[in-house]
Amino acid sequence: MMDQLTEVADIYRTEIIEAMEQQKKLPVTHDVRERRFRQAAMMVRNDWLRLLQSDQTGIVRFSFPGFPQPEAEIRLYNPRAACSVHGDKGCEHTTAAYFALYQRFASLSDWLAEWRHSATQSAAPSRAAEKTPEAWREVFGQLTGTFPSIGENVPFHMISSAVTLYRQQVREAEPLEQEWKPMFRLYAGLFGLSAVTAGAPAGGFSIGYDRWQYGRLLDSLTDGIREELKLLSTSRRLFAADPFYQDLEDFIRTLVLSAENVQGRWLSVYREMWESLFNSAPARQRELETLRRMKDGDKEPPALRLMTAYLEMLSGVTATELDAPLTDNSLPLFPSYLDLASTLAENGHPDEARNLLMSLVPQIGNYMESVSFLDQRTAAGRLADLCRDTDVPDETAADILFRCGSAAEAEYAEFLLSRGHYREWAAYHHLNRSSLERIERTGLKTMIDEAPMEAVFLLNVHVEEQIAQKSRQNYREAVRIMKKMKRAAKKAGRTEWWTGYVDALRRRHQRLRALMEELEKGGLLS
Repeated sequence: MMDQLTEVADIYRTEIIEAMEQQKKLPVTHDVRERRFRQAAMMVRNDWLRLLQSDQTGIVRFSFPGFPQPEAEIRLYNPRAACSVHGDKGCEHTTAAYFALYQRFASLSDWLAEWRHSATQSAAPSRAAEKTPEAWREVFGQLTGTFPSIGENVPFHMISSAVTLYRQQVREAEPLEQEWKPMFRLYAGLFGLSAVTAGAPAGGFSIGYDRWQYGRLLDSLTDGIREELKLLSTSRRLFAADPFYQDLEDFIRTLVLSAENVQGRWLSVYREMWESLFNSAPARQRELETLRRMKDGDKEPPALRLMTAYLEMLSGVTATELDAPLTDNSLPLFPSYLDLASTLAENGHPDEARNLLMSLVPQIGNYMESVSFLDQRTAAGRLADLCRDTDVPDETAADILFRCGSAAEAEYAEFLLSRGHYREWAAYHHLNRSSLERIERTGLKTMIDEAPMEAVFLLNVHVEEQIAQKSRQNYREAVRIMKKMKRAAKKAGRTEWWTGYVDALRRRHQRLRALMEELEKGGLLS
């Protein structure tokens, strides 16, 4: 098969030579290119490549050691190279594949020596050494440009591998001066988060563990940005860094407005940046005017309304358009609207917070249907807190919690009990056929104390369900429930009713000997 590889290399000699020249021009830094060439040459010289396919159509496939096992496919007639791990943006595996083909008709050592000599003669100073926003953007654009084209369904290891390499390249390109490192790392974090969120939407993972790992990676990148913001906001500002601060105003705004995935996370970064880094009144006023000029009716980005409200709040200006209804394309930002409403309520603006809360009500059901139950529970708890903090009418609060469905059962039950709506509490559990565990968790003890007979009638449903199972274990559970009923009936002063209830139950099920025995053991027949 290796002879066949030599034959293919001879047929496509011109294409291979052109591809080797293209390897010198890939959009990466000189250090990254040298490391990639060194790793690829080591793979070829140690014979780590295993040939899987080679034919005269120009398709060559190699596999490499490692887990997950990488595979590189070269199509010489296009030409095109792709790696199963790193995609089609170029990596050490596709470079090694070209090296293996090239050395079938020429000396790889001579080619590498010639490249090193030419690189030494013509290498320009690193763009990262130029302390200008344009140079740094170019550097990070090149580094993130090597991220694989991963699409919607992607194994997490592809993202992890790209991020690991990116972080290593960032460390190597960092300025030597300590005072410039936080700003450099802030740019690196913003570019890294942009590259990761643009290429891999969280809903695209087919494996739950990958989805969890992706969430952890986003948290790590976001925490890194926060750390650099904290360092910059608590240290002396460099006069030479003024162009970077001005560039960051435009850069973060562009990133947030253009974000297609995890918009809420980008909004939190935007908010923290304007709270800690850009805290001067002129800067905030300038940004607010820029955002207001961008408003264009239905065409405005979903995040623009929230960004404007954040800046108005930070500038001490009354927030506007808080009562505008939430549109369907703004649904992913629902948690961010809850954040803003909570902040308004905490800062002594309950009326504005209430207006914003009311604008979210029509979309509560749609949001709950679009997210996981864990996110539903989080949203329900926050909505309940907002109802309490903004003093919305009881009818409105009940409607909001009812729209949350089963995710707000604890909050809705607590609301009903706090307002003394005991019959409605019982009706809610009857309607939803709540389990006994759910009833006990959401206020049964309070019901026994405040409205004992409502609790008795609700518990009776579960007694009948347990008896219908006709097993001794279920009979024991029925007796446990009946003891609660007995205590509630006694508290209500209905001991005669309770005696009649037990007599009727005994007559109806007198043939169930095991049930009678459990009732006797439980002291309910005396």
